Amino acid sequence: MRKYFFVAAILMAATAVKAQKTVPFKLKFLPNHTYTITGNTVTDSRINSVGKGNAMKKGSQKRSLESKGNTAMGYIIKTGPVGAGGNFPFTVTITNFSSKNIVNGVAQAAPKNNPVVGAISRGLCTRDGQMQTQSVTFPNADAKTQKAVLNMVNKLGDEIKFPNRPMKIGESFTQEKPFNVVNGQKSIGIKTTVIYTLKAVKGNLAYFDTKEAITMNIATPKPTGNADMKTTGNGKGTMIYDIAHNMAIAKADDLDMKMDMHVGTMTMAIDANTAVSYKARISAK
Repeated sequence: MRKYFFVAAILMAATAVKAQKTVPFKLKFLPNHTYTITGNTVTDSRINSVGKGNAMKKGSQKRSLESKGNTAMGYIIKTGPVGAGGNFPFTVTITNFSSKNIVNGVAQAAPKNNPVVGAISRGLCTRDGQMQTQSVTFPNADAKTQKAVLNMVNKLGDEIKFPNRPMKIGESFTQEKPFNVVNGQKSIGIKTTVIYTLKAVKGNLAYFDTKEAITMNIATPKPTGNADMKTTGNGKGTMIYDIAHNMAIAKADDLDMKMDMHVGTMTMAIDANTAVSYKARISAK
């Protein structure tokens, strides 16, 4: 009987050690690999505005707008062999960029030939797998579009700041990230706080849950009165991380946001939902 108790104790100790196993995490690209990535963003927003006095010229007037959008993007990243100093070359080719928008039930015309498709970025990956873009080639796009693509490429592999230590199941880390909201012709930058929690490790894959929160208040004096904006939002999502390839291979996030804006005599309320998904397929050359 003692023998069986002894074996059971060993098994329980082994299980406890396994449960406390730690895993290091870091997003980085590997040499001689191909990454095929697709992403999709679905938005649904409702805007209600009220103007008074001179702002609407004929007294108070209410306006409402409902907008639905779907943006799909695809790109292929290819990395080459390690060269001098441990660096290795990469190319990023955008294979798809399409969007559909419906405003108050009316589909908006989309360009047939998006100048972004076919864009190629070239550069070097550092020894630790971080991208340094050197050039972007797509002659059909204007300077503003080229700059936007360049910024996007430079952020690849750097979206998530994992802690500089191994993590155990149940541990969390917090990160702030930018989130842009378009207001007319301007883009308003908002910071969001995301909490990543390691839920499980199964074989080569690690599974995370995410929680996202937005809280921001802005007040700006204007010649005709005060302008202010209050923003709140909450979201949740999941992420799957490929341990062997040091890369997130699937993400899904759902965010609900509410904005109240006052500009002079104009009041605007915005309710929006954004769902973002991402998938990556990785193969060695």
